[in-house]
Amino acid sequence: MKQRSLPKRVYKKHGSYWHVRSSGKKKLWTRLSSISDGLPALYRALAEVEQEDTAQDLMPALIKTWLIEVDSKHSAKTQANSAYQTRNISESFQEFRAKEVTAPSVLEFLKHFADKPRTYNAYRAMLRELMRFAEQKGFRDPGTNPVDSLKTATIKARTRYITDSEVRRIKVSAMYGDDGLRTRAGATLCALIDMAYLTGQRIGDLLTLEWSGVGKHGISFQPAKIEDSTGAKVLIEWSPRLTELVARIKLLPKSNAQFVFCTLQGKPYTYSGASTAWKRAVKRAGIKNCHFHDLRSKALTDVDKGRGIMDAQRMGAHSTQSQTAGYVRHKLAIRVGATR
Repeated sequence: MKQRSLPKRVYKKHGSYWHVRSSGKKKLWTRLSSISDGLPALYRALAEVEQEDTAQDLMPALIKTWLIEVDSKHSAKTQANSAYQTRNISESFQEFRAKEVTAPSVLEFLKHFADKPRTYNAYRAMLRELMRFAEQKGFRDPGTNPVDSLKTATIKARTRYITDSEVRRIKVSAMYGDDGLRTRAGATLCALIDMAYLTGQRIGDLLTLEWSGVGKHGISFQPAKIEDSTGAKVLIEWSPRLTELVARIKLLPKSNAQFVFCTLQGKPYTYSGASTAWKRAVKRAGIKNCHFHDLRSKALTDVDKGRGIMDAQRMGAHSTQSQTAGYVRHKLAIRVGATR
């Protein structure tokens, strides 16, 4: 029973004063004191509860809870990205309670990334998720997410297409260092480059590829990016070049019994290690504006050109052709005959 003279969110029940707050769809009841102890005891207990609530809904505390309850279920790479983003958000909003975060304050934070649209959108998405979580915890009223009113940044479509000649130059540069001598891990990087092109898969899925996925009919992948959505799997069927590539990988030193790509010490090849080796090879080759992910675009583009967009869509594990078109349609000019 609510009494007009009682503080906000305080109710009488079973001879006691109770503090009630929302946590998603649930109501959390916290006993404060016995009614017989009087109002002074009620206000002392209420002050302690509200101080605890304030600590919980401060942005740093909210972020810490989100990392434990939500982000811990994500992949290691996603958790690494989240840790970096949330650290910056926590520092910028350290004095904000969740309900005090407004669209203007979010925009003030995001303007530092105005010249980096992908980063801008990544931080926008993270803040939107944190505000959703705050609503779930009862720290904001439902439907008050301040990020919803802020537009995403426009990202110009990447049109870079790596030619066969450029791929060959990068592989040569991977094999030989600045001193002209063979590099220790060059053969592994070349194999990774070939696997990226022949299968059209993302680098994260290549690095976690296990030998158990190499079977009779081809190489099986379950793209991590869509594991929690469509859950689609991709089987890249054997071709002469893919068969030769796998045979070549098996001859590499320290071949790991579990992972296809590993270091000279037999440990799984990491993203940072592969990325660093790639960047060095590209620099030595003298090629500009070239990302490892462009190999996936090249693969899907070449499949689209040779076998059609349906096969490219299957290779990319895309749920729609429009997703595939984003990879291939801007890479090469569409060829068509003249009107007459």
